[in-house]
Amino acid sequence: MNGIPMFIVALLALIVAMHRGVTRRADASLRAQFDAQGQGSEVARQLMRDSGYSV
Repeated sequence: MNGIPMFIVALLALIVAMHRGVTRRADASLRAQFDAQGQGSEVARQLMRDSGYSV
């Protein structure tokens, strides 16, 4: 019985770490794309659309 709570905590920690890694890679990718294309308003809107926002 003592192993189950520890397993759940370890599983949650693993999920959080994986989510942070995915988020950081996506942020870096969007930042690089924004830097390459400039700061026009249409570029910003397209980046937001690519991120899942409806603008």
